[in-house]
Amino acid sequence: MTTTDIALADGLAAEIGHSTVNIQSSIVEQVVSYIKNTITRGIDRMKTNKEPIPVILCGGGSILVDFKQSLDGFIRPAHFAVCNAVGAALCSISETNESIVDLLPSSMDGGAQRKVELDRLIQTVQQQCEQNGARSSTIRLVDIEQIPLSYYPGGYKHRVLLTAICELDLTKLETCSQETNEQNCLMNMSQDLPKAIQPQKYTIISNKRPVFDENGVWIIDAIDIEYIAYGVVILGCGGGGESYHTKLSCLEILRNDNCKMRVIPPTSLHSSSDLVAVIGFMGAPTVSHEQLPSGNECLLAIDAIETYLSKKITTVFSGEMGGANGLRNLLVGAMKNVVCVDCDNMGRAFPRLDQKLPFILGRSVTPTCMCDIHGRTVLYTEDIIKDVRELEDVLRKKCIKMGLRGGLCMPPLTGEQVQKYSVHNSLSRAWFLGEAKFSHKKDAIQAVAEAGYGHILIFDGKVTGVERYTSAGFARGHVAIETKEGRLLTIDFQNENLVARYENEIIANVPDLITLVEQDSGEPLSTETVKYGCRVSVLCLPAPESMITTQALKYVGSAVFGYNHQFDVHSLPRSPIKSVWDVYYNKSSA
Repeated sequence: MTTTDIALADGLAAEIGHSTVNIQSSIVEQVVSYIKNTITRGIDRMKTNKEPIPVILCGGGSILVDFKQSLDGFIRPAHFAVCNAVGAALCSISETNESIVDLLPSSMDGGAQRKVELDRLIQTVQQQCEQNGARSSTIRLVDIEQIPLSYYPGGYKHRVLLTAICELDLTKLETCSQETNEQNCLMNMSQDLPKAIQPQKYTIISNKRPVFDENGVWIIDAIDIEYIAYGVVILGCGGGGESYHTKLSCLEILRNDNCKMRVIPPTSLHSSSDLVAVIGFMGAPTVSHEQLPSGNECLLAIDAIETYLSKKITTVFSGEMGGANGLRNLLVGAMKNVVCVDCDNMGRAFPRLDQKLPFILGRSVTPTCMCDIHGRTVLYTEDIIKDVRELEDVLRKKCIKMGLRGGLCMPPLTGEQVQKYSVHNSLSRAWFLGEAKFSHKKDAIQAVAEAGYGHILIFDGKVTGVERYTSAGFARGHVAIETKEGRLLTIDFQNENLVARYENEIIANVPDLITLVEQDSGEPLSTETVKYGCRVSVLCLPAPESMITTQALKYVGSAVFGYNHQFDVHSLPRSPIKSVWDVYYNKSSA
């Protein structure tokens, strides 16, 4: 049965084929309803706001839309069935050119250098159009973007993106086609067919169990990375920076037989002989989309700390488990050939350094080292920095000068101090979230919520508005979500999601974790990528117990972010976060 059969059975189309179609009316109604909902949701995803827009339906598939019940503004032009073929025949050639160049401010030379540089790039994209078969007289520039790159040292570097379109010169196409056919004939005469074609390999990543060595060390593999990469974005609460590129780096380093990613529980640390580095990246998450790290920033920062202390680091863990930083410890540990510890300082992502557990509990803030992409390090010691507020201000200003991105090594901890100043089992929590998502084809979002000991605030909401602005170095704003019942839920954020509220009724707030996920895929949405039309579910997971104490709430409670709302410790069931050793190792060794 095809959708064409459905269209014929429902009377949406006629004069197709030469036989009648008999399908149960209940099946026809369900399929037509599903098609209508799918098209409506797709249109919502394409729109930039809630205002109505005209929708032009073309191609043979447009017969599936019932015009008697469709939304206003639907247009189906004459000869709609063949418009794709007509469009292909009338199509234009396009060419895009992307370059990074110096563009001087017009105030320096009246715009002369900028004009010369842009004219050169325009000429380049025009030449590329001609090489692709364009008629020279029809080439026109339709778009030009000039984006300043603040992270490039010196000069006035800009990312310039130009797009040109033009008509196809059929005489060039015929000549090119003849030459191509001749070349193909010669190549076919000289080349032999491959003797064997290797079938594509597939890997099943559901229901995976952790692997431990004879000492109980958790050995990380590629599937574990997929699980953790998903989980850390959930724990990022809409912030923390995208994890995709860091995940790729982890997968690449795992292909090196000499590099191993190993994880131990905090209880395995020796109280005094182990020295643990706390690492991560600081800066604007948006920069990671434009500039990849060198991969050595945190390593060089650790080296500077080791030199200053005249001691060697034996293990590492990430300062926050949210976003890209949640994977950074595995990458650094493998490159430095040391084990990672299953913990962090937040159990999630927060925007400021003073919201890390060691600093909340009064731990020393020095020595701390920051390193940029070029390997330049800055070390801060106790004679320079007196408290965490000063460290936050100084590092953020330095980070801006480094291009809004720098690798950190914060004050190392002994094994005994890790027990007191860290959130235990946070890497395991990320793993369990990923395992739940990939192991459940149906009800994946519900499975993720249960794996995180939380619940779903909204099952099926539609984003009806997003407002963003930058203030004091942070991305702030709110997301408006319309529920199926017609209520409007607002999510306020400052880098990370802070509060979920119906008008003035707050139903979830920090330090509990609030995360938006796409309803169809279960993939988390960041505060930078969520947009109008997204169909979302909203998850709320409980914060770790160490982050909801009276002392911790002074730094991470909603009052810190300007809300006059008392955090309710009993708003969610709170259970100790289990580790992979609790669930798998003890059972396998029993």
